[in-house]
Amino acid sequence: MSSVRVMTAIIPAAGESARLGQPKQLVKLKGEALVHRAARISLEAGCARVVVVEGAVPLRDVLSDLAVEVVTCPSWRLGPGASLREGAGVVGEVAMLVVLADQHAVSAEQLRELISAPGEVAAALYAGALGVPARFSAKYSGVLRSLQDSQGAKGWLRAHSELVTAVEMPAAEFDLDTPGQLDRLGR
Repeated sequence: MSSVRVMTAIIPAAGESARLGQPKQLVKLKGEALVHRAARISLEAGCARVVVVEGAVPLRDVLSDLAVEVVTCPSWRLGPGASLREGAGVVGEVAMLVVLADQHAVSAEQLRELISAPGEVAAALYAGALGVPARFSAKYSGVLRSLQDSQGAKGWLRAHSELVTAVEMPAAEFDLDTPGQLDRLGR
């Protein structure tokens, strides 16, 4: 079993949730906002630092009880890559764990498994493909600082799958993007 690594979590939560029609970061599941849940499980997984990137929606108040940093992405309208780049730029060349607020079924235990997986890069494997959550060693931290505006880390992970340790994580398939998904979540 690999030892747990010192890790910084980045939660890119700057978007406006246009398809959902309301800020998904603030949607509550069992009384907890999704962005709060993502930050909390990142801390529970052992992340030494958690950076949440806000933009369209102010998030500081909903996170005020957690030991996390909130940074603002002024260019959030450009896409998820801009949000992730902002967070990665703030933390510098360190090992990073990318966690999404809307993957409500992912647990702290699953994040710990991802953190301790072997290799320089590890990513969740769900629905037959690699995606986030994903862990990048400091050696690959520049990947996140150089993403295109319109895409997050998923495209890079899939294009460089030979460098990635896949960690089975079916729970990561369930996210929240549309009103139908919100209805199924059973608020």
